[in-house]
Amino acid sequence: MNTEFIRASHHVLTYELKEGTKSSFYLKEGNVNLLPQRLSFMPYSGKEGKRKAYFEINGTYKLNEVGKYYTLNKRIVHTKITSVESYPSFVGWGEIDERFNVYDLLIIHSTNNCKHSFQVHLFIGMAKVNYLVSVCNYLLTFLNNKSPKNGLLKG
Repeated sequence: MNTEFIRASHHVLTYELKEGTKSSFYLKEGNVNLLPQRLSFMPYSGKEGKRKAYFEINGTYKLNEVGKYYTLNKRIVHTKITSVESYPSFVGWGEIDERFNVYDLLIIHSTNNCKHSFQVHLFIGMAKVNYLVSVCNYLLTFLNNKSPKNGLLKG
C-alpha cells in the first residue's frame, strides 16, 4: 500500500483522563471535527462477535458539537477494540462504522496502558483487513520518528 495514501488519511487525536473518573477521557489535542470531545474507554462488556474484543470506546456528540460521525447513529460512536497480535506496542484497533459503509480505522496507542491518556490514530477509509498490516507498519515508523531522541515527545 502507498505510504502517501496512508499518510493522507491519518489523523491523530489525544485524549486524557478526566480527573476523578475511571474511564472518561477528553480530547486534548487533534481535530475537533472528527470524534466526540469525550470518549469512554473501558474493558469490553458485550458478547463476543465476529472478532475477540478486549476494550470498547463509546462516545456521544453533544448537541452543539460537530463531527464526522454526528449523523450516523443518533450521535453515538462505538467500537470494539481488538488487539493486533503482531504489533504489541498498540493497544488495538477498531472500526467506524461498517454498518454505515464508512470503514474508518482506529488504532489506539498509549504509553501508560490507557490509564491517563491515549492516542486515537484515525485512518479514513482504511478499516479493511487487508490494509491493517500496511497501516500498522506506517504507524510504527510514524511513532518512531516522534521519539524523544528526535526532540519530540512520544505520545
